[in-house]
Amino acid sequence: MRISSFSGFLSYVRKALRSPATFGRMALVMVAVALPTVWLSGVGAAAQDQGQQAGQAAEQTLVWTADNSYTAYKSAPTTATAGLVTIVFETNASTGNTFGMTHTLTFDDDSPGYNHDVNINIMASPFDTSGGRHEVQVNLTPGTYRYYCEIPGHAGMVGELVVTSPEPTDTTPPQVSASVSGEQNADGDYVSSASVTVSATDAESGVDTVEYALDGGEFQAYTAPVPVNQVGEHTVRYRAADKAGNTSEVQSVTFTVVAPQPKDTTPPTVSADVSGTKDTDGDYVESATVTISATDAESGVDTVEYALDGGEFQAYTAPVPVNQVGEHTVRYRATDKAGNTSDVATTGFTVVAAPPPAETPLTVTASSRCLGTSVYVAVTAVNDGDVPATVALTTPYGTKTVADVAPGKQAYQSFNARATQIGAGEVTVTGTSSIDGEKVTTPYEAAYSAISCG
Repeated sequence: MRISSFSGFLSYVRKALRSPATFGRMALVMVAVALPTVWLSGVGAAAQDQGQQAGQAAEQTLVWTADNSYTAYKSAPTTATAGLVTIVFETNASTGNTFGMTHTLTFDDDSPGYNHDVNINIMASPFDTSGGRHEVQVNLTPGTYRYYCEIPGHAGMVGELVVTSPEPTDTTPPQVSASVSGEQNADGDYVSSASVTVSATDAESGVDTVEYALDGGEFQAYTAPVPVNQVGEHTVRYRAADKAGNTSEVQSVTFTVVAPQPKDTTPPTVSADVSGTKDTDGDYVESATVTISATDAESGVDTVEYALDGGEFQAYTAPVPVNQVGEHTVRYRATDKAGNTSDVATTGFTVVAAPPPAETPLTVTASSRCLGTSVYVAVTAVNDGDVPATVALTTPYGTKTVADVAPGKQAYQSFNARATQIGAGEVTVTGTSSIDGEKVTTPYEAAYSAISCG
């Protein structure tokens, strides 16, 4: 039989394996060991040329080694990350191959369940032109690759390489912020000192470093809140970097530290004012409103409190209305921001019910009567007041106004209904007089009965 190539030789050997009469297993092993070096180095070079097409800058290197054993590789990787990879296959004295045995590193390209997108078939021998060490570059994709040695009798040299997707690349810088704390005055400045706290977060690779710089100084590592107690305006710049090397933009916070003011030992000045409608006795008619005012020229007013009629003190936030009839007492006080509280002051007042409205008093009567066959409605209004009154008599049958009806006197009018009978009805009488300088008008009504004169 003529064998013109190494692949032809392998085909021949596979057939021989299926014919024990032709070759024994030991004979096959010996043939594999003694295989001509010129074939081995040629195939290895072809595999290396193929791998070089994948590129020159691999991100990973995976190494397989073989020794005198034909049942297992001496070493082999089990995992890798998808991407450009340099694959090294070495078998020589340095890896323990002292017999001059030939091995291959072949990637399975047809078995179900494995990746078939990489064509690797490296043959190596300690006596080939590369000294038994070969490299190729390939692109691995996520999944599982099966590899084995293709030399007959080396069936135990087989394994799997699991390739996973690369971790996502973090390109987002951390988020960083700063807060200033301390005692502040009314202008928002910090009294005596301030403390600057810098916070940073990174949801991907995580925060690596946080730095700050005070008032134009150099950046330095931030490890704890930064105290600033020098009087004046200050600026703190800050930034953070994550573990992927991304650095946030420099941000800043500006604030002012002022010296403490002299200690305030004077309590606020506080006063109360009562307002409302008063009667001639000075009492408040129906309701009164208490307004409390407080001032403090040093630390400033902090709280104002009041207590109504012996009740508990409570916060004063708006004028206090008091509408219950009777005598009332409001106590009040104020406290400044230094903790000084004024003496309790008191204001008293009386709320009285509103007097009944002024009126022009009249006694009004109405009656129906017959004069022959005609019906008349008679209306009488007696002035019960102390001053003259103008009286207006109004009926369905006419109106009559009588001016200046003296106290105790009456206004009278009989109205002809111009009918022989009428039903029951009402008349309206209005009295108008001047009481305490004010014009007072009071209406009255009086009923008359039905009558028939025919």
